[in-house]
Amino acid sequence: MGSIGNYYRILDVPYDATFFEIKEAYRKKVKEVHPDQVKGNAEQFKRVREAYEVLKNVEKRKRYDNLLFYEAPYKTLNQKQESAAKTNPSMKIVKIKSKTRKQFSLSSVTLNASLILIGVLRNTYLKKRK
Repeated sequence: MGSIGNYYRILDVPYDATFFEIKEAYRKKVKEVHPDQVKGNAEQFKRVREAYEVLKNVEKRKRYDNLLFYEAPYKTLNQKQESAAKTNPSMKIVKIKSKTRKQFSLSSVTLNASLILIGVLRNTYLKKRK
């Protein structure tokens, strides 16, 4: 995998696309960007092929998804920039660990908003049941 680009966007497929959806999208894109075509582009053709090579292989796709969704957001942060929790003392970070997923953090604002939303949805559901 060369530079990390979003292979799902290159092929215009959703993140949960099946192998057949990926294959069909690849064939469609190749027809558009093939260098032998009038509007073809060799660089785009290489990117489309690279995206397909990664997404068609189950193991490569798992590694790519881990890199894209779990590691890449943390690598793009500027090292000199401090986190919001350090600059704003009223913001507390809640760290949650799950058995199947990596550790992630929630700010108190996000946590409070989600609890309010859950309460509103619960009240709406209970009113419908009566």
